[in-house]
Amino acid sequence: MAGRAMLLTYNFNVGGSTSVCSTMATGPPNYKIILCGEYGVGKSSIFRRFLNDTFTTDKCKKSTVGLDQHSRPFTVGGMEVKLTLWDTGGMERMSFIGSSYYRGAQAALLCYSIDNKDTFTILSQYILDIVMNAEGAKIFLCGNRSDCAGDGEEVTEADIENFIRECGDVLSGVYRISCRDNSGILEMFSDMAHVMHKDSLSRMTLRKEIIRPGETPELVHNKKKCC
Repeated sequence: MAGRAMLLTYNFNVGGSTSVCSTMATGPPNYKIILCGEYGVGKSSIFRRFLNDTFTTDKCKKSTVGLDQHSRPFTVGGMEVKLTLWDTGGMERMSFIGSSYYRGAQAALLCYSIDNKDTFTILSQYILDIVMNAEGAKIFLCGNRSDCAGDGEEVTEADIENFIRECGDVLSGVYRISCRDNSGILEMFSDMAHVMHKDSLSRMTLRKEIIRPGETPELVHNKKKCC
């Protein structure tokens, strides 16, 4: 696996999610994404790149306190969609923050540090948390610190392939990035936007009932029972 950030190419099932996008009455589709993973893997650095394309090496920086979120537009097939990224700086497992953090999430970005295998082996617990608290949310896997490949006990491509095999159809995308080098981050979020919006559109086209203005699904269902 190369040292620079990249989109890892695996085949994923992108049609299994039952979540729907949040859409403002006069705005573009808006997809909520939550950051999950151990402290120190770079979740807040990913958020900072998403927010204003900055990076800090300050070793004394404090962990995020409370919820933070930011929306950013992306173009998918000529249409504007928005991704809203949420960050807690590792506090999403705290009871006072968990419910509001997971609520309404259409996707979770599961983060680990490429040069720290311990942050990778614990990810199955985070997947369980996501499945239990954000039903139907798509899960994307993100390996940060690709610039540190070769340092420490590195997560290998074989580790990732085994993890994907164990997860079955749970994962919708796998990425390898570096917040320090600003490598692969924009490409990752752009790909996530495409996957999520494509899935949303495919589910909309599969609707069997056409609801006319002023009607509700219940009214249409009752009409079909008449006569």
